[in-house]
Amino acid sequence: MDLNLVRVFVAIYEMKSLTVAAERLFVTQSAVSQSLAKLRATLQDELFIRTGGVMAATSFANAAYPQFREALAAIERVISRIEPFDPGASTRTFRIALSELGEVGWLANIVFEVRKLAPQAHIEVVRLETEQIAKQLRQGEVDIAIAPIGIPGDLERTLVKTQSYRLTMSVDHPLASDDVTAERLLKLPRIAVPSDSGSDQLESIQRGSAAYREPAVVAQHFASIPPILRAQPDLVAIVPESIGAGWAKTWPLVVKPLPFEMAPLELSVYRRSTTHDQEILDWLSQVVLRAIVALPEHFETITGGK
Repeated sequence: MDLNLVRVFVAIYEMKSLTVAAERLFVTQSAVSQSLAKLRATLQDELFIRTGGVMAATSFANAAYPQFREALAAIERVISRIEPFDPGASTRTFRIALSELGEVGWLANIVFEVRKLAPQAHIEVVRLETEQIAKQLRQGEVDIAIAPIGIPGDLERTLVKTQSYRLTMSVDHPLASDDVTAERLLKLPRIAVPSDSGSDQLESIQRGSAAYREPAVVAQHFASIPPILRAQPDLVAIVPESIGAGWAKTWPLVVKPLPFEMAPLELSVYRRSTTHDQEILDWLSQVVLRAIVALPEHFETITGGK
């Protein structure tokens, strides 16, 4: 079989779209359609059926994909030894999905590491949306994502951080010097940040109590919390430990342990599963992991404009 047909098969399978597959392969959609027709004739199967706006794989295509994917990966590994990736000459754009906290805590490190080795490369940060990131990684829209464990599917990932949560309040809060029980905490007016990776777990824990009350303030960014707590000392917030510790150094805030059990949030580096440019993806993954694990974080810079 023509190797180009194998590339087309894998691209359609991973992109689930003839148009996006054509963009990835730098050919026209017409060329992809013609290749698909040849594939169907050669393999004697429909392979992909348009369903709900996407090209859904048949059972035969699902069975064939792992073998075709591995074959392409093996070929790329051989080619990469002949023409190895040169970061110093690369002008490509790396797309990395980060949450607000990920961008504040790690982006500076990632930019430093990438530009040190690939000064002409570009970095584009994509907003991390948990419900979309699996699709983005599988279709190659994002190269790397730093996200909580729990993304569905068999995406390759590396655990990089375990994050606990703490209760934060103003030094002028009535309970600043007291122990706070779970029942008392659930009755306190609080600030919530629904975009936080741990927000679902927090809400689930709190809603399980008869003392639960809706958040008094729902904010979009952690940076808004310190000035609110200072201006409204009756409010509290539950935030990642690293952020609370940084705030306590520069803001009149108190950080306390949570009075209930909450499993630490586990963050991992995920990498896209599409087959193209595997050597480049290997390089980028190593650079991002080094930036996160070996360099100091910058969470304390979330100061809310104090």
